[in-house]
Amino acid sequence: MTNSQSNCLHPSALLQRSWRAAIYFIFASSLTLTTSCRYDDDKCCEPTLKGKIISYNEFGAAMLDFTEADMMKAGFTLGDIISITVDDNEIVMPYYDGYYTRNGEYLCVAYPTYPSICFTANNVGLPEELTGLEGHTVIVKMKEKGGCIDVQNALSMKYNNEREEYLCSDAEFANARAASGGKLASGRLYRSSSPFCNEINRAFYVSEYLEREKVKTVLNLADTEEKMQSYDMPPYSHKLWEEGNVILCPLKADPTADDYNNRLIAALKELPSRPAPYVVHCMEGKDRTGYVCALLEGLCGATYEEIVADYLITYYNYYLINPANDRDLCNALVSLRLNTCLMHYSGVYDEAELPKVNYAKAFSNYLLSHGMSQPQLDALVQALTVPNL
Repeated sequence: MTNSQSNCLHPSALLQRSWRAAIYFIFASSLTLTTSCRYDDDKCCEPTLKGKIISYNEFGAAMLDFTEADMMKAGFTLGDIISITVDDNEIVMPYYDGYYTRNGEYLCVAYPTYPSICFTANNVGLPEELTGLEGHTVIVKMKEKGGCIDVQNALSMKYNNEREEYLCSDAEFANARAASGGKLASGRLYRSSSPFCNEINRAFYVSEYLEREKVKTVLNLADTEEKMQSYDMPPYSHKLWEEGNVILCPLKADPTADDYNNRLIAALKELPSRPAPYVVHCMEGKDRTGYVCALLEGLCGATYEEIVADYLITYYNYYLINPANDRDLCNALVSLRLNTCLMHYSGVYDEAELPKVNYAKAFSNYLLSHGMSQPQLDALVQALTVPNL
């Protein structure tokens, strides 16, 4: 990490590092996180919890009418392997407090900012037969107590939304910074958490940063028009919105989905017609933002090492995790999240080959094969690589 990234949490908020030993479990299993979890259908199916589907969230997850506290009272704890039965469909899945599976794999989640428990197929949402079932009964049963506790302990990371708990710059707290790598022009592309929604108490810090950097165009990967109308925005963010300088491109965090790519490529076609500098954001500036910035950095000639380094700064800003001290955990995070995206964009099927990829060529081919014309591609690259006047 550079000196500009040398932030730290107040000692009272330092993360518990009990996952260090558990990391080796992940690598011994070749990072196949969900298949490292075991279950035995013959084991006792108690405890049991019965409830209902009350709604579906914007990411296609089924929200249930009970909480983590209800799960705990019934005898379930994070890291258990459970089954969820809806009508005649029984699905076995891990129970986590985060999205610790690969795309498309089922999991039950007690996400810290969600009002209740949900289950879904990670990043892709539930299949059609499990949608539209509001009011239907859900039965949760135990399959293996603690069957995925190693993964839960290794990847469970929580950050603090209280500014005073972070001994760092406002920009680092807001996960706001310039993107870099390859031929990206200095001060041309930025990334951040949301400058509009203050759910994680960072929007005002982001807004001040964007004003200071004279950012003129926002690529918003999180919000719809309806959501934007509901926010009490910081002053500079409100100015950008009112002046029409926000491109709305709400995405789920699945870069392999057709809808994701159609929306994103349409937005990238529009970006060069807008004034620079640009900022890309979602809510935390982590996954969706990380994937899109990886694409843009690689398109401008960034190497694998440069893309990974930028991606991991986010985990330092939120959790104090960095490659110098937490190499195994960082490798796991990159393999689980970023590499899946890079493999899709570059057409590579073996992640061991990713450091050898010519990303400018591979990502150009990807965009051209998914609806972008050569002039549009050239305009995008020029918009990102021509220095500010």
